[in-house]
Amino acid sequence: MSFNEDEKGFRDNNFEDDDDNIDRGFYGLDDEEEGKNYSNDSGDDFFKDEDFEFEGYRESEDIEREGLRSKRTRQKKKKRKAVWRLIAILVVVALVAAGIVFKLAPWIRNKISLKQEAATAEEEEARITIPESLILGEDINIIIACAEEDLLQPDINSIIFSSYYSSENKLISLCIPPKTLMDIPGFGAELIGKSVNMGGMDLLSLSLKNNLGMNMEIDYYILFDVINVINKLGGIDLKLTEEVTIKNYNDNSTFTLEEGNNLIDGEKAVSFLKYYSGIEKDVPVENIKNQKLIVDAIIKKVAGKDDEEISRNLNLIKDFMDTDLSMEDGIKIFTTLSRVSDDKNHTYALSVSSTELKDEEIVYVPQDISKLASIFNKEGIVPSGEDTDFTEAVKITILNGAYDSPDAFGLAASTAEKFKDLKFDDGNNKYEVVEVGNSDSIYESTQILVYSPDANKLAAADDIKNILGAGSISPREEDITNSDIIVILGKDYLEISKGSQESQGEEQEQEQEEQLVKIIVLNGEGTAGLAATVTDILDSYFNSTEETVVLLEPRSAENFKYTETKITVFNSTEVVNEVARKIRERLGVGVIEYSENSPDNADISVTIGSDYTK
Repeated sequence: MSFNEDEKGFRDNNFEDDDDNIDRGFYGLDDEEEGKNYSNDSGDDFFKDEDFEFEGYRESEDIEREGLRSKRTRQKKKKRKAVWRLIAILVVVALVAAGIVFKLAPWIRNKISLKQEAATAEEEEARITIPESLILGEDINIIIACAEEDLLQPDINSIIFSSYYSSENKLISLCIPPKTLMDIPGFGAELIGKSVNMGGMDLLSLSLKNNLGMNMEIDYYILFDVINVINKLGGIDLKLTEEVTIKNYNDNSTFTLEEGNNLIDGEKAVSFLKYYSGIEKDVPVENIKNQKLIVDAIIKKVAGKDDEEISRNLNLIKDFMDTDLSMEDGIKIFTTLSRVSDDKNHTYALSVSSTELKDEEIVYVPQDISKLASIFNKEGIVPSGEDTDFTEAVKITILNGAYDSPDAFGLAASTAEKFKDLKFDDGNNKYEVVEVGNSDSIYESTQILVYSPDANKLAAADDIKNILGAGSISPREEDITNSDIIVILGKDYLEISKGSQESQGEEQEQEQEEQLVKIIVLNGEGTAGLAATVTDILDSYFNSTEETVVLLEPRSAENFKYTETKITVFNSTEVVNEVARKIRERLGVGVIEYSENSPDNADISVTIGSDYTK
């Protein structure tokens, strides 16, 4: 290829369309020569080969491009550094923030908790505060009474006095018939169940404390509205050891409770309590202990399974209880009593005797209260059966505490005579009766008050109780000058005294009747009034100066065909045989015969025959 062809190709490829971009100095051209017509047909080699070397051009272009890349690289590096610095700063800020939050977290949580507590403060106040320990750690005495429905004018059908012993986790309970006569402070002799209407549960507590004769302070009381309490709780589980049939006092029908568990409502529970309260003559009053089953079932139902349930239940029934328990004490007592095992849950019935009063039908009088000392294991009462020997005479005052009854006239004086006649083995008097009179008020139970008690006086008090057959011994701290012991005779002793007098009278009458021969006259002939006439004859004959025989009411024999008078002896003794002979002697007729069977409970039967009327 020629130079011209090469040059042409070069121009065509590189500068054909871009003449302005031609570097004229590169080719050795100047402005003067611009426009001249250069011919490529010259034969001389005007340009040298080295004139067409482009090394300088390439190097300059590469340098420029290399500088642009370096600049961009530096810019990118700067951007990367800036980004990493920003990331590092953010990481540091995040770590600092995390540390602050970690350290402040408890404070934040506390703030949130305080806000939550403040928001629910009213709700928490309405709830019961649960103590740390729900178990009662002290001994208490408590009275639990049950009413039918009305707490303002309650119809009391159950009274239970209970003592809890914390060291043994033991519960001892005494069931008291509501119709027991006791001395109600300020009201005198009255049924103990009525004391609640007279002065509330406080008066009931005071009355029991005074009449039980023990130095036992009553700490708490509960009066249940049984119907509403049990129905609010959804019924109670009554566990029985045998099947029983109970009278329904709403309609006088009956219902049966099975052996084992029985779910009962409030109405059935009230009937159960009434049935065993002592108002039914056919139900032994000792069975009043069954009332404790209802009370135990209520306590267990209220206690529930946990502290939340007992809190809920107490709130549920609080309007149907009259009690001096605080909510915290209530939780402790219900929880503790519900956990007493059966072998440590002991129940007793108050020892009473029954009598009848006008408008009250059957009522009860306490008997042998001294046994309560051994039952409750309390000091202050001398239990019966202890050694009653004493060696020094004691001064006693005897007061009539039942003087409102006509039968009590002279009660204190006659009793004083008994003690005046009692002597020691050496012949000296045991008792010096310094005063006899009436007490300031009426007493249902006999009181034996021992002042400045010592062993000798306490032994004398127990001797007095044994002599009277009644009485509650109460040591007193105060001193009096005229007597060592004051005996206040209550209505319980009056009943004993009356019973003793009646018994003595009956025995005397029985002895007299046993000495008198009983005779009955029968009409075996048919003449009207014949048996009555013979009866009058025999009465005049035997009893003209003194009564020696008893003539029973005359009557007719089984027929009127007797031709011979018969004198039948049913009790063959010397006295009866002698009377039979005298009858035959007085009538002038009759055959004496003997028989073992007396249809008229007579010693001698006289059947008048026709031989007497001839």
